[in-house]
Amino acid sequence: MKIGVHIEPQFGYTFTEIVNLAKKAEQLNFHHFTVSDHFFGSPELPPMNSYEAWTLIALLTPLTRTIRLGTEVTCQSYRNPALLAKIVANLDNASKGRIDLGLGAGWKEAEYRAYGIEFPPTGVRIKQLREAVEIIKRLWTEKQPPSFQGEYYQIETVKFLPKPVQSPHVPLWIGTQTLKAPTMENIIAKYADGIIYDACPIDVLQQKQERMRKVCEAQGRDYGPLKWWICAAPLVWKDDEQFEEIKRILRSAYPRLRDANLDSLKDRWLFGPIEKIESGVHLYEANDVDRLTLCLPLLPLSPDLGARGMDALEIFSQRFLH
Repeated sequence: MKIGVHIEPQFGYTFTEIVNLAKKAEQLNFHHFTVSDHFFGSPELPPMNSYEAWTLIALLTPLTRTIRLGTEVTCQSYRNPALLAKIVANLDNASKGRIDLGLGAGWKEAEYRAYGIEFPPTGVRIKQLREAVEIIKRLWTEKQPPSFQGEYYQIETVKFLPKPVQSPHVPLWIGTQTLKAPTMENIIAKYADGIIYDACPIDVLQQKQERMRKVCEAQGRDYGPLKWWICAAPLVWKDDEQFEEIKRILRSAYPRLRDANLDSLKDRWLFGPIEKIESGVHLYEANDVDRLTLCLPLLPLSPDLGARGMDALEIFSQRFLH
């Protein structure tokens, strides 16, 4: 199982902190470094730094040499799919084949509204995702300039060079958070190299894997090559004193959180002492997970996100990199 790290830039990282974290992750031999695709953090929080995902990846490309770069996950609504295909193909060339595209249907209504992007119902956004994926893959792989006339997206005789460096194309991962998601599962089975799924207990993962096995069989696709990528946001604390510090930070950021909600963090999957998280990581490896991403600390309004991230990188590398 390949292990990488992830940051959520909308939580207030400075650009220097992001660069330092990416370089440190590469130095420690993590497999990949990914970023979320958001324009700002929670609407209830004060404004803070939030760097756009693909600009970040473009800036990190010449500053790194070996680590893979990508998104978990890009919102299909935020960029015309042909333009997104172009951005990713350009960066795959610039990085010498180190890019992954994680793509989702989109969900954060506040961002859509703030940036003047239409926010249709969930079913429509999923149909848009299907069209976006088809356009992207055709632009990456077809020699003749393709055209496509969908209900939501259209392209016409697109001259598309350079193609991605990776063959047959940049790995395409589709993200979903729901155990039962028939339409999303069908899109994954038809188009995706892999699925990005949020961290969950092993029995839930096994249920999702069985669902995807059946969907692939129904579509005549071999389930075996479908890759599994789990994205986890572990909160690590070594003792009760450190747990209380984390609670204070979260309470200041989200005043409506009740103490009972904060205390329940102790029961969450991959939350707690590093030994508990380590046990969960080994279970994922034993259950056919190909990639695991460990998100660096999600502590909004914390004045030392960069330092906490560096500490987490050291802890994760010592525990999980073989």
